[in-house]
Amino acid sequence: MVIKKKDHNNKFYYIGLIIVHTLLLFYVFYKKKNRKTVFLTFLSIVGLAFHLEYPLYILKAYKYKTNILKNKEQNNSFGSVLSQALFVPSAAIFISTFKFGWKIKLLFTMYFTLIESCFLKLKIYKNNWWRTAYTSILIFTYFFISDAWYKGIMNGNKVILKMTFHNAFHVIYMNLLFLLSVLKRFRYQPILFTTQPWYYHYAFVKLYLVVETVFTTYLLEQKKKWLGILPILITVISDSFLKKINFLKVRGSYWIYLFPVRILPHLLAFPLQRWIKKYE
Repeated sequence: MVIKKKDHNNKFYYIGLIIVHTLLLFYVFYKKKNRKTVFLTFLSIVGLAFHLEYPLYILKAYKYKTNILKNKEQNNSFGSVLSQALFVPSAAIFISTFKFGWKIKLLFTMYFTLIESCFLKLKIYKNNWWRTAYTSILIFTYFFISDAWYKGIMNGNKVILKMTFHNAFHVIYMNLLFLLSVLKRFRYQPILFTTQPWYYHYAFVKLYLVVETVFTTYLLEQKKKWLGILPILITVISDSFLKKINFLKVRGSYWIYLFPVRILPHLLAFPLQRWIKKYE
């Protein structure tokens, strides 16, 4: 008799990684006194990881099988968020803030490569056209980018600071929307694509939010401060239109659930911008 592995066991492997990397992140913030710089760098490299991952998600490069959530596509998206927002960035910020060299970077690269290989064998993660070698190369490179970003913020590099503002705003916004979608309070449903509703929802959100956050941060950087209000108005108008044509579906009241989540990142952008400008 063949004993089939229960799918719900998948979550314990992912939960184990969540605990390990959360503790690693807490350790960094506990040991380092320049916590504002560490926090901004962390948000920045998470944003970078998000942007690198978006085309891979849309092109279905791989699939996570976390089995933490009930819906398969939400599990896939959640696995992606865990990887890009916690697992790899926590290691990167640890390496950068403690100024470790290439040997530790290589060690962590091998660690993530081993995890991916194990997950492939356990069939709790699947590569479609992606290859583990690509993961290794990107992660090793990512650690060096994290170093440069951390130093750039501390040295007041204007280009890095502008990108930091955008990435931090984007990460806050994306995570809030993801949380609300996990609770199934809203969903974008492209009219012509209904066979994989949650896949198309997440694919659309990624593209939509890239455009919206670039547009918003650009306006906030202009001298005329009233321009910073425009993105909020445009967001409400576009949401109303998309709801009217049934492209945006909201469970419950839009003004109680989706609107606060839409407005909060925009409101946080103002103090966030002032905070980052202090580094110039």
